[in-house]
Amino acid sequence: MTFISGWAGFREIFDKIPQKSQFFIPFVDFRPDQISDILSLEDNLLIGWSLGAHLIIKYSFYVKAKKVLLLAPFLYFCDFVNKRILDRMILAFERDKSKVVSEFLKNIGAVNYTKVIPDSFIPDSLKEGLEFLKTSRVEKFEKKENYFCVCAKHDFLKLSGACFDICKNPIIIDSNHFFSEVLIEHIIKKLY
Repeated sequence: MTFISGWAGFREIFDKIPQKSQFFIPFVDFRPDQISDILSLEDNLLIGWSLGAHLIIKYSFYVKAKKVLLLAPFLYFCDFVNKRILDRMILAFERDKSKVVSEFLKNIGAVNYTKVIPDSFIPDSLKEGLEFLKTSRVEKFEKKENYFCVCAKHDFLKLSGACFDICKNPIIIDSNHFFSEVLIEHIIKKLY
């Protein structure tokens, strides 16, 4: 299993997934132009959450996995978030990375992760991720039988419409933007 996390989706916000899978964080472990190696190595289950799901969709021609699970996917982030909000996050990130990341994790519902993250722990490359979210767009995506989308009712991004654009039979669950490991494990069991 390979798990591609979301923006600021650090290993520390999960308990077991980073130990049970190949775990990658966009703009920390790789840049988008390096994702082909990650996508082409997994032949069983590929999971992407938020930005990770977007990257899987954007570079789907490299995907070799039998099953692909997309958690909170989107084709274009700014269909759901105004670019000015990202611009404000970028400016705030330049002043206080820790505060921006901590507030973001709180806002998405990553309740297990409440500690303050020191600026030295947060790579500057996450700023590039915010810039990327402003411009990265998937114009057309052909729905695939082995792609499964899961969107949350209480997601501040309101992505359920995007799920219907990406997958044939999306699953809408009672969650927020952050998916607990218990929930992810439950979804994986349903796939098999």
